[in-house]
Amino acid sequence: MSTVETELQAYIDQNFENITSIEDSLKLLRKFKAILVRDNLKNGLNSKYTLLFHNYGMEISQIEEQYNRHKNNPPIVRNLPTVSGSITWSRHLFFRISGPMEQFPQDLIKQKESKKAVKSYNKIGYTLFSFEYLWREKWIKEVENAKAGLQATLIIRHPENNKLYVNFDKEILTLIREAKCITRIGIDIPESAKIVLL
Repeated sequence: MSTVETELQAYIDQNFENITSIEDSLKLLRKFKAILVRDNLKNGLNSKYTLLFHNYGMEISQIEEQYNRHKNNPPIVRNLPTVSGSITWSRHLFFRISGPMEQFPQDLIKQKESKKAVKSYNKIGYTLFSFEYLWREKWIKEVENAKAGLQATLIIRHPENNKLYVNFDKEILTLIREAKCITRIGIDIPESAKIVLL
């Protein structure tokens, strides 16, 4: 191996050890993959991909544990209502696992040793999509229930003291806020929700 190759290998190793993010490590390896043609350099690069994929499998397990720990009470970003906050949380978890998966070389993903991590990825991905779907369905039911509240008389007279009261369901304000937030995160809202918004 020439001096240039040795220095290049040392440079890759040094930079690879300093990066803590899997995605950043993948970007670095992709840059070098295009220029490395010698077998010994390619083998060094492939071993780094294998190590990264192993670390990625552990990260998938951590995200699965995080999901299981918080699925009944998801941590919600400040100023987001419950439904859109829960959906945003699940999308964030999915983004953390889907970004690296798309960047790994296909031949590495298809290897026999990678099947366990790929299976875990598919399982947690499906679980996160189901989580979002259930929150959407729950919200649509709440919108349907709120429509009944819109049919009620707005001002009513108390039967005992004859005073006038505003008969307004506060849940409607929450649903309006949810509808705006859900629209912002790119989800189409049903016609019934648009009617409530109007």
